[in-house]
Amino acid sequence: MTEIIDPKQLIDSLGVEGLCRTAEEYYQKFDPTPQMAKPFSHLPETPEMLCKLGALLAGLRLGKSMHVLDFGSGPCWLSRFLNQLQCSTVSVDPSSTALNLGKKLFDQLPILGNLVQPPQFILFDGHRIDIESESVDRIICFDVFHHVPNQREVLEEFFRVLKPGGIAGFSEPGLNHSGAPVSQYEMKN
Repeated sequence: MTEIIDPKQLIDSLGVEGLCRTAEEYYQKFDPTPQMAKPFSHLPETPEMLCKLGALLAGLRLGKSMHVLDFGSGPCWLSRFLNQLQCSTVSVDPSSTALNLGKKLFDQLPILGNLVQPPQFILFDGHRIDIESESVDRIICFDVFHHVPNQREVLEEFFRVLKPGGIAGFSEPGLNHSGAPVSQYEMKN
């Protein structure tokens, strides 16, 4: 019988810097194709992911040319879709490998039509988002915030970078997510 990993204990043992390091190791170790192909990488997950994403996008009330921060962007699949929707994006992630995969994704699958602005890619140190205060219209955080050990500090950063009247939107996988076999596998590895 394998031991169930408690995510809170894992977070406490690794800390902010350790979790940033493991994010980098994750993208260096595994095949990035499924992450880059989201939301269409795993047929059983796609319908639920699309429903959650649709609800999140509706709640954000996006508009053309809005500056959107994709927090925990990974390889930037969502940033790419936001650019296709004529938003200007800044992809923020603690993994430089993931951000480089995002640049590759934009190169290999360019936006149809014209970009409002070229996408930006910013490495996150786990504490501070390296952009100006009150500079983004929206923040999107899709199935990522549960990985953040210092949520209060990160929320303060969100409020710092959001323009007055801006919106931060979150979608999270739910209470039993950490016990799922895939989640346990990823925490172990």
